[in-house]
This record gives sequence, structure tokens and C-alpha cells, in this order.
Amino acid sequence: LPHGRTTLPVGGPGSGKTIFGLQFLVHGAADGAEPGIFVAFVETAQRIVANARSFGWKLDALLAGGKLFLLDVQPSPDLIQSGDFDLGAMLAGLEAQAQKMGARRIVFDALDIMMVLLPDELTGLITAKSGAAGGQPMSQEPFGFMQFMVDCGVILSHNRVLGVSQRDLRVQKYRGSSFDENESPFLISTDGIQRAVERTGDRIEMNVTSERLTSGVERLDTMLGGGYYRGANVLITGSPGTAKTTLSGAFAEAACLRGERTMFVSFDSDGYEVIRNLASVGIRLQPYTDDSSLSVISARTIAGSAQTCLLRIKTLTTLAPAFPRSVTCRNFRSTRSRLTDHS
Repeated sequence: LPHGRTTLPVGGPGSGKTIFGLQFLVHGAADGAEPGIFVAFVETAQRIVANARSFGWKLDALLAGGKLFLLDVQPSPDLIQSGDFDLGAMLAGLEAQAQKMGARRIVFDALDIMMVLLPDELTGLITAKSGAAGGQPMSQEPFGFMQFMVDCGVILSHNRVLGVSQRDLRVQKYRGSSFDENESPFLISTDGIQRAVERTGDRIEMNVTSERLTSGVERLDTMLGGGYYRGANVLITGSPGTAKTTLSGAFAEAACLRGERTMFVSFDSDGYEVIRNLASVGIRLQPYTDDSSLSVISARTIAGSAQTCLLRIKTLTTLAPAFPRSVTCRNFRSTRSRLTDHS
């Protein structure tokens, strides 16, 4: 986000605006030594802290240590407006609090008024509600002019794709900087907001190796010129009963025999069922699950988009005692209806 300038995240209900703002402050306070202020216009500070405890951000410690300050400014339900609305007193109080704690970041959650009086040394983030479908620009809404005045605009959307929840983020504008203009999926996980897929317009130089790994079937290795390349993504496709699972199990067994940590992800069968069925063709995976060198995961219970499945698999690999060298995904077509070009 642009330092010393103002960013506007726009989105409909449930799109993640409050989490986006609070995560920005927590990161600055915990990792960047930049204390922050959260100004809440919708929820009470008590409720915000309670809701955010599930993310493991240690909000209580940041609040107690003076690294984070939450200010409640919700209007009273029985408020009757009389005369002009002046934010001068609130801004003066915020300036005093910012000087007291050395605040460098500030978030106005759901303030639909442009904060032109903010001191330049603060990096401001203002969230705004959008009633337009898909979080489109709210040019026809009461405070649509804010998108023209801020330095950076971020649009958050929460939609359904074939009945499956899908959240996307797009940078609408960023003055004085180049940026990726394309929409990118994100998830709200136990760690807060996470991009499911990292994309860049620059070419990424990959480490390419000529090392071959056995498929677990000797004659198939001969047809492949020695086996699969290490680090390659291999697609095995075929009609029911053509031995896709058997080939996957053979590869997993071969990896375990090499002493490599392995993960086997099944999208349509329980893990124990896969182990039992493969044993009938001489592929015995049970000893490797017993000594924890093989993790067999049933993913059919994962609800959500393909990005949700991907994040779950990535999380499981990081929780493993040692990072798996081989990952086999069985029958990923079960998520085909949820796939997008991002995944």
C-alpha cells in the first residue's frame, strides 16, 4: 500500500473489508514496528477483538502494549442530525492519540466520507460499503467520489460461482506505481486474508533438473525414458477402471521406498478405502502410514472452491513433520466445476 497516502478497499457485505483493514494494522504493529489506530464506525471495539481472536493475531497483547488502539465512533441509533456534520473534533482527538503512541497507520472502517484532513505522515486505509453486485465501482452511490480522491483503490468481491463461494480482490488504481490489474482469488483462513494463488507478470526462473523418479512401474519408466522428472506436474487421465488410482498408488509407494515424505490426497474416497483397495493389487501403503512417512488425506469433505482445496493441501504440507517431496492428488475432477483460470 502507498506509504503516507490513503487506500480505499471497497466491497459488499462479507467481502472482507474489516479483516483487510485490521490485518494491515496488526502486521504493521507486530512485524513492521508501526503502531496503528482502528476507528470503528460499525462494530464495537470489543466485538472486533472477539471476532479477530480466531485468527491468532495476539490482539490483546498489541492493545495492552500500546501498539494498537481501537476507537468506537458508532452513531447512536436514536441520533437525529441537526446542522452540518463536523469531523474536526474527532480528527483532533485522533491526532493527539497518534502523537501519544507514535501511530504510523490508521484504518477507518466503513467511513463513507473522505478524510482529507489526515496528517501526511500517516498511512490511511478507509473501508467503504458497496451495494453494487461483485464489488463494482460505486460511482452512482452517495460517496462514490471517494474512489477518485484516494491514492489507491482495492475492490473486494464475494460471489457465488456455480453455487460455490468465491472471494476475489482487484487493485483498481494505485497512483505513482505499477500494479497487477487482474482479479485474484483470496480466502479468509485461520491466519486472516490469504491469496490462494500468487501470480506475477514477470517470468519466474524455475530450478530445472534432469533427475528422473520412478513411476513405480518399471515398464512405464521405460516408456517415459526413465520415469517422471522431479518437480514435474503429471496428469493421469482415463475412463473409470483404467488404473488411474493404481498408477498414483504405485508412485506414492515408490516415493516411500526412497525414504521421501509423501502425501496422497483423494477427492472421492476415504483414505482407508484407498489403502484397502490398493492392497488388492499388491500396493501396500499401510506400513508407510503407520511410520508417518505417508499421509493419506480424504479431501471430499472440503467444502468450497478449488482455491479452498489448494490452501487446505498447502496447510497440511506445512503441518507435516517434514515437508513432503511428493504429492499425489487422486480424482481432482471432482472439483472441476469449481475451477477457474486462476487455479
